[in-house]
Amino acid sequence: QNLKDLFKAVILNNGEEAGRLMVERARYERCSQSEGGIESFSRGIGEIVAEFHDRRKQGLTLGVVRIGALLARVLELCRLHGVEIDPAMANIVMSTLVLEGLGRALEPDLNLFDIALPFVLGRGKV
Repeated sequence: QNLKDLFKAVILNNGEEAGRLMVERARYERCSQSEGGIESFSRGIGEIVAEFHDRRKQGLTLGVVRIGALLARVLELCRLHGVEIDPAMANIVMSTLVLEGLGRALEPDLNLFDIALPFVLGRGKV
């Protein structure tokens, strides 16, 4: 449920909520120990999500959006603010990096948003 809530916030362009969810559900985090740390982390995640959605206007295809670069920024924010990544999320990040490269080579015009949305909202079938 944690990852589903997180991805739903990202898909719905609610990046700051995604950042708060990451902090609230982390087994370990340091950002609550400094004043404004949670807000700063959440704002950073919000900026990354907003950039993702801005690029989506061009078409959320593998040829346009560099998901790996966006995920690297998320991981860097987590490192800077001391927010531990959920192990399942770490697996998804690694899998996404591999699949992004493979997908870009095979079908750069594949629209990720159209494919992912039903699954994130709980209506997709495998």
